[in-house]
Amino acid sequence: MDRDVPLPRSLQADAEGQWVRRWTGQDWFAEADAWVRERLAAAGAVVCGAPVPYKIRFWAAVWCYPTDHGLFWFKENNPGQAFEAALVAAMAEALAQHVVAPLAIDPERGWLLTADQGRTLDEQDGTDWHRLVIEYAAFQRDTIPFESTLLASGLTSLAPSRLADAVQPVADWFSGLADDHPLHPDPSTLTGVRRAAENLSAVQRLLPGAIPMALDQNDLHARNVFRPDPAGPFRFFDFGDAVWGHPFATLASVREDVDDEVVTAYLEMWSDLAPLDVLRRELEIAEPLHVVHRMVSWHRLLEHADEIEGAAWIVHVEHWLNELVRVYGSA
Repeated sequence: MDRDVPLPRSLQADAEGQWVRRWTGQDWFAEADAWVRERLAAAGAVVCGAPVPYKIRFWAAVWCYPTDHGLFWFKENNPGQAFEAALVAAMAEALAQHVVAPLAIDPERGWLLTADQGRTLDEQDGTDWHRLVIEYAAFQRDTIPFESTLLASGLTSLAPSRLADAVQPVADWFSGLADDHPLHPDPSTLTGVRRAAENLSAVQRLLPGAIPMALDQNDLHARNVFRPDPAGPFRFFDFGDAVWGHPFATLASVREDVDDEVVTAYLEMWSDLAPLDVLRRELEIAEPLHVVHRMVSWHRLLEHADEIEGAAWIVHVEHWLNELVRVYGSA
């Protein structure tokens, strides 16, 4: 192991709900640790230090293993996002130039083991947003021919024709919570969510329709991108929030970090499909879909969470619920 590579520091602990208790329990760790060591040994790597529980949240557990071949990262997701392991494996085969190939996966348990790729983009000297959005657009375009393969991993489809049907279960789930549940919305919010489901049926008619559906990482930021070689391509990772939907929704994730020049650079990557003025109209309709993508992602997780976990992240959940109502829930 390279002694100049420091071990990561554990992030602040999450509320001790059912998933944190599971992922900090001895029984689970013994099983996961045995699997990791077996897969590392098969690859010729020897663990040479204590593994670090880097992140334990109700949506995922991430452990870092020091070995004589560098650091390796092990991840298990909440069942609502357990598809990530199979999705990453499928992309590593079909889209190897854009993602980090896992050393091993267990799709049944949603386990993912990956070699460290060095510093993420946010840890390097300045984020080249212009290049980032260009490479990300190229990645999205390359996913288009593999729709059926990626959806087979368990990825949620949020194509415009499916939006209303995807949001209705969100409304049903929240309305089914006990009155004293910390996430139970007030009646006006529930009404707004149901109205949003109805209104989303119109999105497909409003879109110019120039852009095919593609992968939306649904959490694009500089901490989810590697650049192992300064001259080489970026590598995207962390696809637990990913959905299949309108690719332009992803720009909402980086809006605070980019200017119109960067947005134009992103759109120009699609300009063989339509003129820029048409693409800008498409962006106006598609970018707000980010709130739907985010809310559906949270709902996938919350279905498997307990009240402790819901209460711990209530600010985030309420934010996206309120944004869904604000953007799509008007009469």
